[in-house]
Amino acid sequence: MTASTPSRTQRIRAQLFRLYNAQNRQARTFRWSLLAFDILTIGYFIVTAFGPMSSSLIVVDTLIGIVLLLDFVARLTIARPLWKFLLSPVTWADIIVLLSLLAPLLVGPNFVFLRILRALRILRSFRLAKELQRVTGDMPVNTRVVVAATNLAAFIFVVTTLVWVLEHERNPALDNYWDALYFTITTLTTTGYGDIVLSDRLGRVITVFIMIFGVGFFLNLLQAIYRPAKANAPCPQCGLRVHDHDASHCKHCGHVIHIETDGST
Repeated sequence: MTASTPSRTQRIRAQLFRLYNAQNRQARTFRWSLLAFDILTIGYFIVTAFGPMSSSLIVVDTLIGIVLLLDFVARLTIARPLWKFLLSPVTWADIIVLLSLLAPLLVGPNFVFLRILRALRILRSFRLAKELQRVTGDMPVNTRVVVAATNLAAFIFVVTTLVWVLEHERNPALDNYWDALYFTITTLTTTGYGDIVLSDRLGRVITVFIMIFGVGFFLNLLQAIYRPAKANAPCPQCGLRVHDHDASHCKHCGHVIHIETDGST
């Protein structure tokens, strides 16, 4: 083999890189398939986290786990720089999901905490937003709204899991996971109907944590929806659509642009 001839490993890596990054028809079809799979598995994990496991669900989990493992290995193979991929929250969420899919082989199918943690796959929405922008072309996708909604959803599911695992045995008002979710949302929105209360010391700490941090996530989502970080004003010269709210010139070509504003920045 000469120095200029790529090895089999290099050819496989190059082919994977094209599938995950190129803009040809084959690559775009492949990424659309991954997007559809991600959306379906996110919904599946959230729905099945609340009910009992059956043998058919275990089979489905195993098949999903094989696909997720192959996808993870492929992304790991083409990741550059590797350290950035390994430090990504999405990567660790995928690792947790993979471990939770293997957990029934070790601790049984009804280990609720690990099954609920599969809902952390909603963190894939970070990557979904970027992928949607690449495969949909000119179709607008507000990445900031997706990220803010993902942060809030991840916070709700993680905290609800903590409430359920730590409090359901000592608090008779928490009959099921839905009660824990109800408590988390009413506390997050500072509604606090009072029908479910965490009265012990640990429960009060959790309640304070939800109110302090949860309100921040919620306000961040509202700001992303009603006050976007960038203004959508196409430049008549080069066509660049996204600019700062206080911009008077296009940052790409320097042409004068006119952005409607209420005067706030």
